[in-house]
Amino acid sequence: MSKANPPPPVPVRGATALLVLGLAESALSLFQWSQLLTLRNGGTTVCSVSEHVNCETVWNTPFASRIHELLGIPVAGLGLLWGLVATALAGLYLTWRSGGHSVRPAVNGLRLTAAVGGVTTVLLASVSASAGALCLTCLGTYVLVLAFAVVAWRGLPGPLMPLAGEWGSALQWAGGFAVAGFIALSLPGRATPKASSEGDVLPQLTSEPTSLESYLQALSPRDLQQLSDALAQYRQEKPLPAKAVARRRDGPVDAPVKIVEWTDNKCPHCRALVEAMAEMRKRVPEGKMSMEARHYPLDGACNPTISPEFTDGGLRCLATKATICLESAPEYWQLREKLFAAQNALSVDTVMSIASSGSVSRSQLEACVNSTDTTRKLQEDISYAMQHHIEGTPLVVVNGRVVMPSVPFIFALVLAGGDANAPAFRVLPPPNRPVADSH
Repeated sequence: MSKANPPPPVPVRGATALLVLGLAESALSLFQWSQLLTLRNGGTTVCSVSEHVNCETVWNTPFASRIHELLGIPVAGLGLLWGLVATALAGLYLTWRSGGHSVRPAVNGLRLTAAVGGVTTVLLASVSASAGALCLTCLGTYVLVLAFAVVAWRGLPGPLMPLAGEWGSALQWAGGFAVAGFIALSLPGRATPKASSEGDVLPQLTSEPTSLESYLQALSPRDLQQLSDALAQYRQEKPLPAKAVARRRDGPVDAPVKIVEWTDNKCPHCRALVEAMAEMRKRVPEGKMSMEARHYPLDGACNPTISPEFTDGGLRCLATKATICLESAPEYWQLREKLFAAQNALSVDTVMSIASSGSVSRSQLEACVNSTDTTRKLQEDISYAMQHHIEGTPLVVVNGRVVMPSVPFIFALVLAGGDANAPAFRVLPPPNRPVADSH
């Protein structure tokens, strides 16, 4: 009687390749997440090459922001989650194989993971294309995920689809790893700043408000809650006298609402604030508000409060000094807004071209940027910001008090004539955020 042929050994090459690809995708996603944190904190990312080769443009799309808002994890975090699930299932395959157990649940889980990755890759690639920018690190993710799908399809044993009775175990393992990873990543995900601060844009209104009451009636419950939180902080803060005389002010010196803002030219939140404030200034009643724009570049090359190791080669410093040099120009506010609008493609030539496109010539600008007087003005801004214990940009001070960078709140305060206790504010819900102690 002849002996039955032993079953062929379970292959390991495919699973090993998938393990490597899963680890590589996890590492790349972790790097992207760290770069996203750098961007949100006003830093410079390594993949911001030009206007069209720029990861920052893709990370700041409404789609990416919506995903972060809905799931509490940025897209880079979801890439890390996918990589961890892929790595765990490949490791499970190799563990079961060495123990002589059936690897079918791991095989099916790996192929399901590959399918999810493939669909997601097509979706994210279309979003990137619609944004008009190429994200190099995203492109690396697409390559790794597609390579994973090819290996999962061709390098694993058995039928491509789960057989009858195999779906449950496949979903159990793949879903279990996914749920565990999602829970683990939720905390750092929610701690990651989103593309734009809450309340940093002016709500769309069907008509111009004629009073504070009509403005509040037009706001959504979410906007009203944010306004209530910002108003509570404003009331709590102790006003401090101005540390420096205004060099350039938009609005009358005796305006009931006096705003001083500190920004950094590479800070995304600052760009959102500058754009929203420019829109708000068009709608503010004449004489009700004044604004000063000051500077706090997050670059150790010109800011002594920042560690020297944190520098982008002086680009922030150049943009800051160029803006200071425009303070006497009639087109100051317009050119400042143009510099922020070009944030993703900012370079030495871009800064100098924009700043010298008005009444200040290129030669005048170059001399001013390198002058000791400009350096003195920058240090004055930094010292002024330290009076308010600046922790990051943007910093907004209204009537000597640090406030949330919330344009709807500032607009409401303007309509109230600077009165934080105006009767119209009684319709606001109670603040739901703890109010910080006064400085």
